Amino acid sequence: MKPKAATSENRPCSDNTEELFRTALLRAQQNQPLAAAQLFLEVTRLRPDCFEAYCQLGLILRQLNQWDGALASLQKAVQLKPGFPKLNLLIGSLHKQQGHFEAAAECCRREIQIDPANADAHYNLGLVLQNLDRPEEAIAAYQTALALRPNYVDALVNLGSVFQDKLDLAAAIHWYEQAIGWEPQNPEPHWQLCTALLARGDFERGWREYEWRWQQRDFATPQPRYPQPLWDGADLRGQRILLHSEQGYGDIIQFVRYATLVARRGGEVVVGCPPPLRSLLATVPGVAQVVTDRSALPPFDLHAPLMSLPAIFQTTLENLPREIPYLTAPATGLDLSAQPGGRLKVGLVWAGEPTHKNDRRRSLPLELFRPWADWPGIQWHSLQVGSRTADLNRLNLAEKITDWGSRFRNFGDTARVISQLDLVISVDTAVAHLAGALGKPVWSLHPFAAEWRWMLGREDTPWYPTMRLFRQPAPGDWEGLLQLVTSELANLQSGPAGSPSA
Repeated sequence: MKPKAATSENRPCSDNTEELFRTALLRAQQNQPLAAAQLFLEVTRLRPDCFEAYCQLGLILRQLNQWDGALASLQKAVQLKPGFPKLNLLIGSLHKQQGHFEAAAECCRREIQIDPANADAHYNLGLVLQNLDRPEEAIAAYQTALALRPNYVDALVNLGSVFQDKLDLAAAIHWYEQAIGWEPQNPEPHWQLCTALLARGDFERGWREYEWRWQQRDFATPQPRYPQPLWDGADLRGQRILLHSEQGYGDIIQFVRYATLVARRGGEVVVGCPPPLRSLLATVPGVAQVVTDRSALPPFDLHAPLMSLPAIFQTTLENLPREIPYLTAPATGLDLSAQPGGRLKVGLVWAGEPTHKNDRRRSLPLELFRPWADWPGIQWHSLQVGSRTADLNRLNLAEKITDWGSRFRNFGDTARVISQLDLVISVDTAVAHLAGALGKPVWSLHPFAAEWRWMLGREDTPWYPTMRLFRQPAPGDWEGLLQLVTSELANLQSGPAGSPSA
């Protein structure tokens, strides 16, 4: 579609830049953003007071993920026309994208001053307040948005999530169900409802709702499309079934236990997984084969996603599979025997994968563990992997905490080291799942609003009998949590033989 010719009423700039502006618009419509950006930039150089050129340039740079340039252009536009509708919301979205939540909140408030009836402005204010961990203010903002637009489904979902973060699951479920009432086919409220139901222990409804995960826009694992039928739980009568993994390493470790139950239904079980888990998952009872290349799968008759198995087996708290251990560590490999004896051997993980959407809440600084480094009678072993292993050298702790994580090639290596420890202390990562699946004592450290799988108010978990859960006493209060862990470590050393228990 060609741009409309500028008239004397809508000309964006002076006559000598009008043609340049029109050409820039045409390039944008022809999906030539770089050429359009260069032309709009030239317009702003020739006419620094051309509001429309700054707006268009900002939008294109935002499309190109050039956040700083987009922000500068839109800020110049708002200087030229401070009361222009929705412009502050655009600027706020850029601040939010860059993690500048206070600045984003101010933009939302300015937009609300311009247009108090703008439900989007109140909703976006709620979003940034939620990111700033100011739940009561976020609730007020979402409720104002809903008063202006009762069918605002995103506001209903986010309002529910604030209550879920406050551990008020009844209120969270109410708002999720309200959202589903307006948009029954929207996967987001179904997914959020599932997490609240599972956290509350309502597995019957929760596992059904869990199947909505595949329809989420940002779901981590695309749903495989195989010509073979999905398994419905019927007797397999010797057929070969592919169980394909999904989501993160911790999810795979937690739910691969179901492969044993599948084998008991009379099937030959093939498990698909990422390469780092291959050797470890081959030790699961009932697994006949493990494959890591989706383009070279063996013939199979049926398939099932690994995390759909709880629903297929109609899992409840009463019949949840608790046969631990269901993984076996390698008998050879990394060896702790050269370490000085006579002390409690404790593994430590303080951070998860930085790209995890909840990492800011689940990871904590190694600095908080510094007081433990010289603890008499404890020998510390780092199971940390990834970029955060550098924390040991940065804090001069490498001589006090042995770094094993840098030597790990796969989860078999991790399991080998864990098998030689007395205790693992870990934030909510795959290592905590691995220690639990191996049947080793593990203390798992969680934020105030832990993931659904850890439920509410429990110090134990039915998924891993040897695991103990430690939860923040208040949102963000890692210090309070670690005080409790410190006390329990002291109790370990004063107990019989100083041996840990789950």
